[in-house]
Amino acid sequence: MKPFHKILFAFFAISFVSFSACNKDDEDSTKNPGVLSVFFDNKLGDQSISIKDYGDKTFDYMDTDGQEYNISLFAYYISAIELEGPDGIKHLDPLNVSANADEVTGYYHVISTTPNSNVINLKDIEAGTYDKIRFTVGVDESGVQEGAAGGVLDPANGAWFWNWNAGYIGFGVEGNASNSGQEYVDWGNGNETLEGTYAIHVGGWKDVEPEPGEDPKFVNNIKIIELDFDSNIRIEDGLNPEAHINVNFEELLKGIDFSTTYAIHRPDLGKPFAEKLVNVFELDHVHQ
Repeated sequence: MKPFHKILFAFFAISFVSFSACNKDDEDSTKNPGVLSVFFDNKLGDQSISIKDYGDKTFDYMDTDGQEYNISLFAYYISAIELEGPDGIKHLDPLNVSANADEVTGYYHVISTTPNSNVINLKDIEAGTYDKIRFTVGVDESGVQEGAAGGVLDPANGAWFWNWNAGYIGFGVEGNASNSGQEYVDWGNGNETLEGTYAIHVGGWKDVEPEPGEDPKFVNNIKIIELDFDSNIRIEDGLNPEAHINVNFEELLKGIDFSTTYAIHRPDLGKPFAEKLVNVFELDHVHQ
């Protein structure tokens, strides 16, 4: 049998830990909700991305195979952002789809033609300590609906939407390459594809069974990214923490041969690129 003083010590130790945890929870419950700014820093390797005009053959980058290329446009959707803390606290950025643009929440279209769209300001986050972020790249079934969708989900408002089966383009990049196999195409009504350009569009939100004898064209390319913070952050009213996430387009374009791969406009063709997205997004740092 253990001596009584050791049992008593163990009791007080456990009680102290429990009291401290409860006391901390009680303290958090009296704090007002706070905010977190999430910065998606778009890069190519360790360089910031410079944008060239569509069709411009002034090349900024060269890959390990000697292919020269530039970037004229990029965009991606971020949705279903979730924060998590070491003590089990969680916060989910609420998702809502509506024909009314002002009522659409939880979906963000980071696009090179929209200034500051790479900064997402999360509000009304429960006070507490957080050490992890999770988010979806693309728009899953919660946002792909038949009927009108407003805001960043509205094609009339610049949304990158294919059709019902394919859904939204979750991640896309366009530009010009020195050895692109793309020929000039006049689509009519002022729409054209210029010679020497490329477009990599990664979309698809569900697997659709193909017709007998056909290859599957509609596949689910939605990806969930989970990143651990390099240090804990404290969220409560009056604090302004930030999380910086690098979006490295070099990881997406790595290994591509622009002479044969220059027009990815179908979910199944984008699947190899979708598999790379887990390496495209990486935490840079967080700070208060």
